[in-house]
Amino acid sequence: MAYVAIVRFDNFSFQYRDSERPAVANLDLGIQEGQIVLITGASGAGKTSACLAMNGLIPQLYRGEMKGKVILHEEVDNKTYPVYALSRICGLLFQDPDAQLVAPTVRDEIAFGPENYCMPPDEIRARIDELVDLTRLHRYLDRNPHYLSGGEKQACALAATLAMSPNVLVLDEPTSNIDPIGTTVVFDLLRKLVKDFNLTIVIVEHKLEELMELVDRLVVLDQGRVVLDGNPREVLEQVEQLVELGLSLPQVTLLMARLRERGFPVPGLPATTKEAVSMMKDMLPDPGRTRRAAQAIEFPFEPAPRVNGEVVVKVEGLRHTYDDGTEALKGIDLEIRRGEFVGILGQNGSGKTTLVKHLNGLLRPSAGRLWVMGKDTSGMTIAELAAHVGYVFQDPDAQIFKSKVFEEIAYGPKNLGLPKEEIDARVREAAEAMQITSLLGRNPFFLSKGEKQRVAVASVLSMKPEMVVLDEPTTGQDQRGSHEIMDLAKALNQEGKTVIVITHSMALAAEYCERIVVLKGGTLLLDSPVRETFAAVDILKESALKPPQLMLFAQQLSEYGLPGGFRTVEEAVEYFVRLKEALV
Repeated sequence: MAYVAIVRFDNFSFQYRDSERPAVANLDLGIQEGQIVLITGASGAGKTSACLAMNGLIPQLYRGEMKGKVILHEEVDNKTYPVYALSRICGLLFQDPDAQLVAPTVRDEIAFGPENYCMPPDEIRARIDELVDLTRLHRYLDRNPHYLSGGEKQACALAATLAMSPNVLVLDEPTSNIDPIGTTVVFDLLRKLVKDFNLTIVIVEHKLEELMELVDRLVVLDQGRVVLDGNPREVLEQVEQLVELGLSLPQVTLLMARLRERGFPVPGLPATTKEAVSMMKDMLPDPGRTRRAAQAIEFPFEPAPRVNGEVVVKVEGLRHTYDDGTEALKGIDLEIRRGEFVGILGQNGSGKTTLVKHLNGLLRPSAGRLWVMGKDTSGMTIAELAAHVGYVFQDPDAQIFKSKVFEEIAYGPKNLGLPKEEIDARVREAAEAMQITSLLGRNPFFLSKGEKQRVAVASVLSMKPEMVVLDEPTTGQDQRGSHEIMDLAKALNQEGKTVIVITHSMALAAEYCERIVVLKGGTLLLDSPVRETFAAVDILKESALKPPQLMLFAQQLSEYGLPGGFRTVEEAVEYFVRLKEALV
C-alpha cells in the first residue's frame, strides 16, 4: 500500500559551488510520517547535504547547483518556502551544537525561536518548562550554553529545536563530538521523544549499535545515492556490502557474520548485544562443559608487548586552573615511556585535553612539575617542545590557518629551517600517508571536517616528532577513515614513536592502545593495561564509561568461562573456533 511521504526527495541532486562532483546525485527517497529513520554511509556519502536540504538551508543558504525537488507535506518546496518558515515543519539539530547556540542562557536559547514568532509569553514559558523536563536541564537554565558539556549542549540545542514544534526532527550526527555519557543522554532523549511525542525522526549517525533498538528503517547512502533501504536487521544481513562501503557495523553483528562463515549455526545476524548473547548461548553446550573446554585455551593468544624504554613524559603533582577559576587538573602523577601506545579516556571535562596541552607548552602548570624527554618544560619554549611533541587538535579549525593544504603541511618544516627539497619531500610523504595528495592545492577551510582532520594530522607528521599526541583524531571520520588514521598511529608506534591518543571510542581504544589512563574530574582514576581497564566495570561506571560492545558481550557470557577481554572481532572469532574444536 502506498504511503504519503512527509518528506520526499524527487531525483534530487546538489553540487556545491567550487566542488568537483555532486554531493547528492539523483536521490529518490520518501520518509513516512511517524517513521524513525536512520541514515548512514561513509564520509562524503551525502548524508549532511540531505539533512540541509530538508529544511531549505540547501539551496537557500548553501549555494550551488540543485536539480530535482525536495517536498515536505506534499506541497512545501524547499526552494521557495523561507527557511524560517520551514523550521516550523522540519527542525534540524547540527553535528556541532556550538554552530546553532546563540543566546546567553539556556532559558533564552529555548525561547529564541518562539519569541521570534511572537508567541504569547505564557505559551513560551510553558514550552520552556516542558522541554526542560524532557532534557533535564533544570540546573542550567541560567547558565551560558557554551559552557555546558558536550551532551548538555546537544540537549539544549535539541530543546531549542523542539520549541518550534516541528513535525519532522532531523539530527545530523548528534553524538559525533561528545563523550559516552553525552551520547547516552542524547539517545535517551530520542527514546523519550519516540515514546511521548508524535514526531517523524531522521537520524544521521555512524554509531549503529546504539540505535538498532530504536529505529524502524535503515537507509544507506553512497556517493549521494541510496544503495540499501529497509528493515534494519534485513539491511545488516548485507554485511560484505556494508563493510565495503566503510560503515561501522555493531561488533556483535560482524562477529556472528564471521562465525557463520566458519561453520557456526548462526540463524540470523544480531543487531544488539542482548540478541548476540542469546544466540551464543543457543550454540554453546551447558555452562559446565563449556567452562572445562575453555580452560584448555590459552588466552590472550599473544602476550602484551613490554615497553622498557626511557621515561619521555614525567608528571608530578600537576595542577591547572583556568582564568575563570575552573580547576581542570587536581594533582596528576604520570609516567610515559618511549614506544608506548597510551589511550586517555574520560568524559568531557575530565581534564584529558588540558593534560596533553601541557606536553607541548600550550598550557603551563599552575602547580606541579613536568618533564618531556628528560627536560623540565618550565625552561622550554613552545617551539622547542613542538620539535619533540606533535599535537593534533581535537578541532582542526583551531589548528589550520593557511590558505592551501600544501602550505599548511609545509609550515612546520619551514620553521625548522629545512631546505626546500626536504620540505617538499616531507609534505608529499605526509600527504600520501593521510591520503590527501589530491587536496594539496585546495583551501583547507573549504574541506569536510574529516578531510580537515587528515590535513591537521599531516601537518604534524611533516615535523617528524618523537612523540605524537592525537586529540580525538577520528572525529568526523567514518569506519574506514578512523581505522586508516589509527593504523597510521600504530605504524608510527611500531617505528618507535610514543603515541598518545584521546578518544571517546572505546572500541578503537581497545583495539589499538596497550595502556589506558582514565581521568575523572581532573584526577587520575585508573592506569592499567587495556584488558584490565575494560574488565574494571565498576571503575568505568564511576567515570561514566563502558566497555566496547564486544567485551560487554563476552562479560555477559562469563558463566561459560569465556574471557571478557576480546579486543577485536578477529580475536573473538579465533577464540570461538578454538573453543568449538575443544568441545568436540
